[in-house]
Amino acid sequence: MGMAASQARLLTLTSRLHDVEFKAQSIQSQKIALATQKDELYQKYCDALDATKIQVAFNNGDGTKNFVDATFSTLCTYNEDRFMQYSLKDSKTGKVIVDAKTVETYENFNTDKYAFAYAMLGMEDNFGWAVNYDDGRYSMGMEVGIGVSNENYGDGMADNGLYNLFMTDVERMVFENHSDDDKLQKAYDNLEETCSSSSESIREQQNALEEFRDVLYNSYGTEIYQYMRLNKQDEYNTSIDNANAEYDDMYPEDYPKGEFEFYVHLFEEIQAAGGCQEIDPQYESGEEGNEWLNNMVEAGLVLIDVYDPDSKEWTETSVATSTNANYLQEVQDDTDLKKAEAEYEHELDIINRKDTKFDQDLTKLETERTSITTEMESIQKVRDDNIERTFGIFS
Repeated sequence: MGMAASQARLLTLTSRLHDVEFKAQSIQSQKIALATQKDELYQKYCDALDATKIQVAFNNGDGTKNFVDATFSTLCTYNEDRFMQYSLKDSKTGKVIVDAKTVETYENFNTDKYAFAYAMLGMEDNFGWAVNYDDGRYSMGMEVGIGVSNENYGDGMADNGLYNLFMTDVERMVFENHSDDDKLQKAYDNLEETCSSSSESIREQQNALEEFRDVLYNSYGTEIYQYMRLNKQDEYNTSIDNANAEYDDMYPEDYPKGEFEFYVHLFEEIQAAGGCQEIDPQYESGEEGNEWLNNMVEAGLVLIDVYDPDSKEWTETSVATSTNANYLQEVQDDTDLKKAEAEYEHELDIINRKDTKFDQDLTKLETERTSITTEMESIQKVRDDNIERTFGIFS
């Protein structure tokens, strides 16, 4: 082979060698990118392994626990099978997070927890009828805005000097049915003394009335509710047995004490928090509701309060540290984990196939590079020999 031909071939092979090496470098860069993707995929899978969700315990009926995913609906609405009562509070505003019905009811009855509870149970806004004690009959309703009034309601109360005390007709009737109860009578005597004294303020009178009504409802709430649920069309009907059948269907005869007290406690929580705010309906229940609650609690934007029936107080609780004492727990989110496992295996398989293809391409390129290098060395040797033979005669 002539020197010119050898040099031309050598230049061609050099160009091919550079092209092969460039392709190899490009593939190596793609392999590094795949390794980065694999690390990111693994981290995402680890995050799924660490992901938890809040659950709340319900009673199976035999005292055993059944934990369900916590949402506003499962955590904060009334359910007789849930062990504890909870509320959600916005950490920024401090207000209690409730649904639309509760917001509306609290706006209408934000001065009286018992009226609020009756309204939440389904009683209509217009609770009361005209008062008529002349023939010993009582109306079956509750007046809106219970508190202290400047008017005199009933001759019996006037005889006791309580010209400015206002209770509902049903409350007064149940009290008279149990006036021999020493604890109840003591609370009423304090109420009578407070409201008869010209030195006591309206606020003190209202406090005394509330204390009396607390004792009354704690002891005889069942009887009060039974009277409250009587036929509103027969305004002087005091016989539970004669209640309208349709009305019985709406308000069952069994006193829902748990539900009634649930709303009383909720009212107390809202008042102590300075009000309430409405939750977005899309986050009330379901997977979206559970995800919202998990994210908000984890970010510290929502706090969980629990009601202690022994101390009769609301206290903040932490899911992470409750150790099930408040019937809450954090568990691994199996739903997201299964999705993450499937995604991890699918994406990893794609990455591995690409990586294998890149390795095969690199092997081919390395074989080609070796072949080119061998041929270039051979041509260089032939060229050098020709140079030595051609120009040796001049030496």
